[in-house]
Amino acid sequence: MAKENIQLKEEIKKLEAELQESPETLQIKEDIPETKLKFTSLENPENYSQFLNICCSFQVSSQVPYELQKGEALITFEEEEVAQNVIRMGNHHVQIQDVFVEVTAKPVQLKPGVRFQVHVEMSKVKINVTGIPDELPENQMRDKLDLSFSKSRNGGGEVESVEYDKQAGTAVITFVETGVADKILKKKDYPLCINQNCHRVTVSPYIETHLKKFQVFSGIAKRTVLLTGMEDLEMMDEEAVEDLVSIHFQREKNGGGEVDVVKCSLCQPCIAYFQE
Repeated sequence: MAKENIQLKEEIKKLEAELQESPETLQIKEDIPETKLKFTSLENPENYSQFLNICCSFQVSSQVPYELQKGEALITFEEEEVAQNVIRMGNHHVQIQDVFVEVTAKPVQLKPGVRFQVHVEMSKVKINVTGIPDELPENQMRDKLDLSFSKSRNGGGEVESVEYDKQAGTAVITFVETGVADKILKKKDYPLCINQNCHRVTVSPYIETHLKKFQVFSGIAKRTVLLTGMEDLEMMDEEAVEDLVSIHFQREKNGGGEVDVVKCSLCQPCIAYFQE
């Protein structure tokens, strides 16, 4: 368990690094259905800056692998109560063609999985600037960026602050008013004149990403049952056996109910994946 926890922590750090380094991969295109909204109250917030940014969040859950051994099957029912009843009954005699095969129903113990929330926030007053040439001392370049992005003829506006990274050749420009960043970002690059040389620096949205509510979960599958005892069926067609197993456990007289899916592993082990 300690080894698994260390591996999970390493995966978290890797995810956080990828989210910060590659904001462009977070672009999502989705058709949002029309919905009627009803506004029930009006608020006067103390700080209106919370409405300046575009925010979204979504939950990510890992798939949990389960190694199905030779001669085993997984059967998932639509109702949790049916699965638990099948497990309580223990042994079942399933007719596979001309013979009855005794299978044992067991709960499915799952390995740990993870779930977390990804929060993405795109600023309406900040932009990223990359490709800044290393031609001036740090303080002078900061002033030059402030002056350049303040010019209205280039689409700029009053600058509130400049965070300049000389080593990386990047900067974060914060404007006083909303709307300036949007105008600049439509062009994708911006003129930066230094000592009579005019450079084109790249501008992009300022996006912050955060991982929140990270949880490790494990337990027993509620609607899925492990069936063992089918080692002698290795020469049979798996799909045909799956159909016969499904037919048997759909009958109420056998303690079953509506079956969602059956997966058999007759010839060799295989991996099945569970998700929330």
